[in-house]
Amino acid sequence: MRCLLLIVIFYSITSPLQSQTAEKIIAELKSINKKIINKPCSTGSTALISNRAMNVFLADKTGYLSESGDLSFYTNYVTLNTTEGKLMINHNFQKTTGIDEPVNKLLSIGIYANVANSLAAKFLDKKFENELGVTVNYKWLSKVKTRFTGCTPIQNNKNQQQAMDALRAAIIHSLEIEINKKETEFKTSIHTIDTADVPGQNIQAATAVMSKHFYENLKKEFAEKFATLQAATLTATSNFSVITTGWTSLTANLPLVFPNYFIAPSLTGTFREKHPYPLEVMLSHTRLWESSQLGRLFLTLGGKVFFNNSKLGYSLNKTSFTEYKSRGGTDTLRLAGLKNDQAYIGQYETFVTPSLRGRLVYFPASSHVGISFLLEQNFGSYNLLNGRLGIPVVLINSKKTPAVNFEFHILFYDMTDKTAPDKRTGNKTSIGLGVGIPFSRLMY
Repeated sequence: MRCLLLIVIFYSITSPLQSQTAEKIIAELKSINKKIINKPCSTGSTALISNRAMNVFLADKTGYLSESGDLSFYTNYVTLNTTEGKLMINHNFQKTTGIDEPVNKLLSIGIYANVANSLAAKFLDKKFENELGVTVNYKWLSKVKTRFTGCTPIQNNKNQQQAMDALRAAIIHSLEIEINKKETEFKTSIHTIDTADVPGQNIQAATAVMSKHFYENLKKEFAEKFATLQAATLTATSNFSVITTGWTSLTANLPLVFPNYFIAPSLTGTFREKHPYPLEVMLSHTRLWESSQLGRLFLTLGGKVFFNNSKLGYSLNKTSFTEYKSRGGTDTLRLAGLKNDQAYIGQYETFVTPSLRGRLVYFPASSHVGISFLLEQNFGSYNLLNGRLGIPVVLINSKKTPAVNFEFHILFYDMTDKTAPDKRTGNKTSIGLGVGIPFSRLMY
């Protein structure tokens, strides 16, 4: 009876291994390669690398990361914007859907907090305010289109599709040699294992467990390696003309902790505590053009709805105890008892502020330093036009992948003189820094 039980256990473990062999893994990689080769040679509709390899390729090309709407193929990423005074930590949730599937959607959830900042301290009075919230972002990714030179026989090595077919074939055969070598070494090693190495276990059942673990890791390792080598080859050879894609991003910033304001309608009025809720909802669409000759271009158009108030809309006058008393304020007892300086004079109102924005980011070919432009027009009671000029710098790590993005920018506040027409342009500008750091790239 005991022997029968061991036989049942052995076959239950080893039955899934019938497909987990080096030969099967190699066949799967060749099947992926065959799908690419068998696609009709039609510029813009076929592919030069596999879907998973394109995920890796785009993960490198989308190294520009400055806000939650930007695309990141990494599990975790951090963004810091000193202009807005906001530090944000995000986590991408995405499950593997197959050995060679494109990424079609990404859900990320994160936390943001207010930090000491430049423009916000100067214009928004946010330097010492405590803010904490949750951000939820969902992205829909468009189909990737690849354009390359024509489909005629190779002339002076200018046929980019045939060149990539040859290079992929070389990668496949190189990986095939590595896989077979690893399998041979593994089989040799497990044959030296005896019952003394696994006391209390059936040697066949133990061997089956080790084999299952080995082939699962072998498949994972070389599926990832095949994708990585393809992406690296396409980047190194530039065997394409233009690669285009895009994504639509929906973001909601939900405040959890935010400051209250003490506001009096006039110098003779009573201070009352107000509780704002600065909820933000943003929708944007970004197009990416990656040209082997001209460089990389991001174009983003979007809109935002913000639950605004008179304080954030610059309609209130901030005051201190000394100033309030010297101007004849009457509610000095309550003002003196405040533990902060968040006291304002004026009519407090809450309102919704819609806005439209456009952003253009350009990196020359083979350059990690670019230039960016942004314009944002607000509507309603808070109808300001703001602009931003930036210089993004993407730093590359030892693996030649983006490690961190810095963007040094100048923000032009109230460009049409709506709130402070008496101020000079120099008094309505601010120097800021944006930082984006990705972690643990998603591999599909």
